[in-house]
Amino acid sequence: MTHYNIGMQKLRCIIERITYQNFQNEYSVIKVKVKGYNDLLTLAGNLLEVPAASVLLCEGDWKVDIV
Repeated sequence: MTHYNIGMQKLRCIIERITYQNFQNEYSVIKVKVKGYNDLLTLAGNLLEVPAASVLLCEGDWKVDIV
């Protein structure tokens, strides 16, 4: 699998589902819908106690994996 970095970006997204949560360190993996993208995007980070269907404004260093 190859990937390229997009760099620091802000994304406004809606949580479609929570894939994984670790309640000890607050680490989560979530699938989100972003306007303009057909596929769900995967976000990972400290996102504990954010329910599905929440709207998030996320800022970070984004990487795109090409399968």
